[in-house]
Amino acid sequence: MSLLLAGCAGAPVGPQPAIVQSLRVNAAQCGQDGNPLCEARVNHLEGKPVFFASSSLQVAPGRRTLGLFCKVNLSIMIGDAQSFQREVDVTLAPGGRYRIEAAMEPAPCTLTLVDEATGMAVGKVR
Repeated sequence: MSLLLAGCAGAPVGPQPAIVQSLRVNAAQCGQDGNPLCEARVNHLEGKPVFFASSSLQVAPGRRTLGLFCKVNLSIMIGDAQSFQREVDVTLAPGGRYRIEAAMEPAPCTLTLVDEATGMAVGKVR
């Protein structure tokens, strides 16, 4: 019986977090080779700033408001970038995997949050 309990001691308690994958381009490539997209990432959660250096973020599942930050460089000049802020209201599934997609049409930094399991857009970006 003690072996069984010891084996469960490291098991996570509660639902697994959802993972939100960011889009990041090497800073030297931002705006180069015809691709103006530099990055699209979560920069706040429920109105509180989020700081992370990795390409993904773990978020507690449930109904969430994610602040999405997007940066584009429309010229060949490094440092001549523009940034945009959007919010998405979404219900994240326990253990769900999501990715932020950015596009230049119909406007610069058109953002979509995609559920990796279904390939479908989720939430409402405003």
